[in-house]
Amino acid sequence: MVKIWHGQGINNAMLTYAFGPFVLDPAERRLARAGRPLAVPRKAWQILLLLAEAGGRLVPHETFRTKLWPNVVVEDRTLTVHMSTLRKALGTGPTADIIETVAGAGYRLAVPVRALSKADLPPRTAGGPPMADARLLAVRTFSTADLAEADTYLGVGIADAVTTVLGTLPGLTVSPVGAVEDLAGARTLGLAHMLEGAVRREADKLHVSARLIAVASGRTEWSERFEQSQMEGAALQDAIATRVATSLPQWLATDHGLHSYRPRATEAYFLQLEARAHLKPFTRLPLLKALTLFEQALVLDPDYAEAHAGLGSAYLRMASTAMLRPLQVDEAMPMARRAAERALALDENLAEAWAVLGRVKMEYDWDWEGAEADLAHAIALNPSSVEALATFGQFLSAMGRHDEAIEAMEQARGLDPRRVETLQHLGIAYWMAGEADRALEVVQESLALATDSVRGQYGRMMILDQLGRHDEAMAERLSTLRGLSVAQGLAEHVEMLLRSKGWREAMHVWIGLLERTNRWEGAAMQWMAVGEPERALDALEHCLKARTTYLCFTAQNPYFRGLHGEPRFQHILATLKLDGRTIAPT
Repeated sequence: MVKIWHGQGINNAMLTYAFGPFVLDPAERRLARAGRPLAVPRKAWQILLLLAEAGGRLVPHETFRTKLWPNVVVEDRTLTVHMSTLRKALGTGPTADIIETVAGAGYRLAVPVRALSKADLPPRTAGGPPMADARLLAVRTFSTADLAEADTYLGVGIADAVTTVLGTLPGLTVSPVGAVEDLAGARTLGLAHMLEGAVRREADKLHVSARLIAVASGRTEWSERFEQSQMEGAALQDAIATRVATSLPQWLATDHGLHSYRPRATEAYFLQLEARAHLKPFTRLPLLKALTLFEQALVLDPDYAEAHAGLGSAYLRMASTAMLRPLQVDEAMPMARRAAERALALDENLAEAWAVLGRVKMEYDWDWEGAEADLAHAIALNPSSVEALATFGQFLSAMGRHDEAIEAMEQARGLDPRRVETLQHLGIAYWMAGEADRALEVVQESLALATDSVRGQYGRMMILDQLGRHDEAMAERLSTLRGLSVAQGLAEHVEMLLRSKGWREAMHVWIGLLERTNRWEGAAMQWMAVGEPERALDALEHCLKARTTYLCFTAQNPYFRGLHGEPRFQHILATLKLDGRTIAPT
């Protein structure tokens, strides 16, 4: 679950407020419902505090903008999204309408508000839910041993679809497909239950044999066979998800029936399932295949919101410099935005679409307030989304909110400790926070899971060079070069230069490769490593023109701390709208 983000209190008096079943304690940055703590993202927390301070009086839109975003121009929609996130965090049921919208004017609490002294406070429920409850369920990839090769995507696809549906339900937290391989792995994660199954196809019917296992005892709680015609693929995923959810006491079962969108063409459902299976590996050829499959699904059903959201995710990856940009950023990012907006026009509760919008705003628009609103809302809609949590963690790291960043990414790692990309980004977050030794440990964990990960070797190399451990960094650099298809034979050349002409000459050849392959952020960092800040600034200015993927980290990057007094660097921060917003750790 998302933690309670600790923002600065707005009322110096720090009164404690009670309204309905809620108690808001600004002094301890705590919100509780019936004695149990609730998770509320930072801006949503600040909005609720303003509403409580008003004591039921109207809080105008302008007051929210002035208090929450001083000296920053934000879209009206940003406040609307944060308000929606707050409502989601407060929960459903009898208190769902606790915040009243006054059309065109503002918001107010629709229940009486009381200011409490410490003596009046109700007793706390000790702690939150136990860890096994907080990380309740894992879904293993379903077996496809009886399927033809062309249908094996169904094992990942159906399991992933069930996971996504369950992750949106209040009271459930679900580790993603691939997080555990077996019962022992589920026990290591502290999970309470694990779902596994097998997919078969007979004529025009799909059969899934599934069983739910109590992790602690290893006992099978139920085992059932689900059968649907291919015409009802979405109904099959919902039947499995409903059986799981209603058998778990932690699910708040009332008013949460499951009924996913049924695409008008049956084939569209299976095309988007196959597309998502291809979207999982962060590699170029599967990505191109995923893009084609999503587009084919949308030809069959232009109103298929999940396929639009998936298409947005695919376009995001197409714009990534880590993927060497199969599509130019000025084409890919607007297309990602349009796909996400179309998805939300059809279904505003799609967490994936909100996460796509948040990343577009973070990486392309440099709209930090909008990015925070959309990413926080994505997590409120699906607290089990590892992708949304990790992306929000990157955002927080880029904003200099390091403790919050690490907390969000550690939550993502807790849900899926085997996801290499999460570990790599967590390592960067520790590094940005000034915890280089911890960063190296986490990156090493990622390399233990993927020994041939060029990205992991590259990240470890960058950290080591910044720490001045150049010999160790060079060893990683040579391993990185040997793993790059665009650098055949270059490792041997760099190694020869290192022996014959020294470290600096070898570095110049390496930096030349980074620039030729448009890895301009890497080039800027390596120019700083060799003590050439002017060339580092040249590279950063090129990053601005190209809108490279990781520009958001510029103000926090340890390599660039020596540039903070340079006018050219300050101009770069101003262009990124980062000037005056963040302070790098000392």
